[in-house]
Amino acid sequence: MLKNEKNPELSLDMETATKILGNVFEQSEVEPNSIPLEVLTSYSSYRKERFSLQRTILAVIMVLFLLLPTLFIAPSFTIEEPEDSYNSAPVYQMTVDSMLPITRVTASINGHNIPVYEIDARKFSIEPSINGRMEVTITLFNHQSMTQYVNVGKVDTEAPVLVSNDTDSEMIYLNLSDTGSGINFDSIKAIDSQGNTITPNYIDESKGRVGFPYPADSMNVYVSDYADNTLQLVIYIK
Repeated sequence: MLKNEKNPELSLDMETATKILGNVFEQSEVEPNSIPLEVLTSYSSYRKERFSLQRTILAVIMVLFLLLPTLFIAPSFTIEEPEDSYNSAPVYQMTVDSMLPITRVTASINGHNIPVYEIDARKFSIEPSINGRMEVTITLFNHQSMTQYVNVGKVDTEAPVLVSNDTDSEMIYLNLSDTGSGINFDSIKAIDSQGNTITPNYIDESKGRVGFPYPADSMNVYVSDYADNTLQLVIYIK
């Protein structure tokens, strides 16, 4: 290819180039080339293409070599348990330490799927609704996974229970119990047949005992725990 400043794209056709090459051999008293110029040109182009292909393959191999360690990196995460108080749906906080993309997060108890919510980058909340051994698994984009197990025992789905009742000349007493989150004594109330709300006249939290004045008619009593499970009792006056 011949180039000049005015026309840098100027080039010779193959026939003209072959004649010039023949003249050079003749003037130099050198035996003419037995391989046609077209073949030499094609071979040169082939070598360039082959070199480019080899360089591309080598670059891909180097990239794969650098990425190879990431193919075996397993996820790492921590689970923070809620405070030592019962709740109808305790929330567990999970933080993922790995910087690789996360493809899946699952949680289950006894085969039942547990809701998992992404609350921030690499931070999740898990809200079990039943007690049991919770299995939490995280899978990264490289198909590496890690599983942790957490014993969940702070889910309160049981309402308070009436253990017994008794009366005296002025009041009706209810003896209550709750083995979960505990009785919320401030929530205890009764509603009489006229729709009036009545609060207990007597409360002994240490004994789980409350007392209501004698109603004129029947009344509904509501007793809730701190997980909002509610016991409803109907008291009839004979």
